[in-house]
Amino acid sequence: MEVLAVIWLAAGAASAAPVEEGLSVSAKVDKTAVDAGAPITLTLTITGDLSGATVPAPVFPDSFEVAARTQATNVSLRAGAMERSTSLVYVLIPSRPGTFQLGPFTVEQKDRKMATQPIEITVKRSPLPPTLKPDQSGRYTI
Repeated sequence: MEVLAVIWLAAGAASAAPVEEGLSVSAKVDKTAVDAGAPITLTLTITGDLSGATVPAPVFPDSFEVAARTQATNVSLRAGAMERSTSLVYVLIPSRPGTFQLGPFTVEQKDRKMATQPIEITVKRSPLPPTLKPDQSGRYTI
């Protein structure tokens, strides 16, 4: 379940937005500027009553490859009440330089739909040369 809005923090961008009473959603990235080919970690978290909540699969820019995806559910007691959160973590690898937008992501619960603000990612040219690939004859050319 994925959603995001923008609040800039020292560690990167993060966001939180209530959708329905008892439900909140947040998203953060570990960095907003990265070299092409370097990973970015996007964490989407939904906390609270998840009954009836749906989140469309996130759509990422064409030049971003999803290298890994994990999901974790955490249940805890807070002030005597049980709290549940589900986090989706995506490791994204941008392949070319430019300024890109992650999101907005949405969450729906009952008859409400919440869309969040996008997170802007700046991808710089990698200081390393591009990976060499063989030509049709199998030879490498520099």
